[in-house]
Amino acid sequence: MVKCIIREAGDDDIEGIARLRLRIKEFQPIETEEYTAFWKSWIKDNPRSGQKVFVAVDDKGGIVGHYAMVAYDFRRDGNTLVGGFVGQLMVDEDYRNALIFPKMLLKLLREYKDAGVDFVYSLSNRQEVVTAHQSFGFRKIGVLSVYARPYKFTKIGGHLIKNKLLYSTMKPFLLLAEKVVPLIGFAGSSRLKVKEISKFDASVDKFIEEVRLYFPYCIVRNAAVLNWLTLGSPARKYRALIAEEEGNFSGYVVVRRMKMKQFDVLAIVDILFSPERPDVGKALLKAAHGIARQMQVDMTNCLLSSHDPLYPTLKKCGYYKTPESIALFIHEQKGAVPQFTEDSFFRWHLTWLDHDSV
Repeated sequence: MVKCIIREAGDDDIEGIARLRLRIKEFQPIETEEYTAFWKSWIKDNPRSGQKVFVAVDDKGGIVGHYAMVAYDFRRDGNTLVGGFVGQLMVDEDYRNALIFPKMLLKLLREYKDAGVDFVYSLSNRQEVVTAHQSFGFRKIGVLSVYARPYKFTKIGGHLIKNKLLYSTMKPFLLLAEKVVPLIGFAGSSRLKVKEISKFDASVDKFIEEVRLYFPYCIVRNAAVLNWLTLGSPARKYRALIAEEEGNFSGYVVVRRMKMKQFDVLAIVDILFSPERPDVGKALLKAAHGIARQMQVDMTNCLLSSHDPLYPTLKKCGYYKTPESIALFIHEQKGAVPQFTEDSFFRWHLTWLDHDSV
């Protein structure tokens, strides 16, 4: 049996973690400098304490495993809890029989309460991760779908339609869709103005307070959190746009270009507007649509649940359910009264913002 030790990560481990990331075939390729900048921002710049980061080190001092938990303030029906989001699981292929992941997970589950974290949650569709989480007391709460608005129908169709004859038959219609669909507009209010910003300010805090009752279960969003998770990580090239009506903040959208499997995607990382103002949502999505066309990506996409109050607006703007989905898992301390159940899933508001892979 290969031996290694599990310990908390330090600043000197960042380069080793980045090199490990390059060796993980399941992940999209990423430049070492970009990943290092992301890791530092995601872990070190968190405006609240409580994160836990573990590495597995072999007998030569090399990093062969990594697992992180980042703490978020989390709103549950007006009460604030501390949620620990876990991700960035990486185990070197040569060490996958050494039980590294279970050891890191057990260490995390023993220690998160003392770090001030009330519960741990995860979004995952990797079967080995799902199996391990369920084996160690995580409960599956629900499933979120990935919704997409396609642009390059011929490329997407080529990947989805495996029968060559069927694809040849469909190709003229796919070409027509590529010409017609981008011309479909987004009706909205002429009073709304959408502009790009370089930093969130206090105006977003006032707006979030006004709409928070529509989103009873979600991470606490404010200027500090949004700047930390998005615009504070310049290597990842997030772009944020806000909608204003007569000078008043009415909503925002954050986007980032990225690779998802074989597709070039503009991800709707986060979007927030009042469900009673679908015109604001349409204006924000129209702005994202303009960026997507300018970049000539294959599609835009968004992670959301079908019960989310923002979903109807996305649907009206041409976002369709894809075959991709991600499950939400929760771990709470043994013996504690459960704060979250499957019946509560319809109250959750989750986007790519929660998910560390963005």
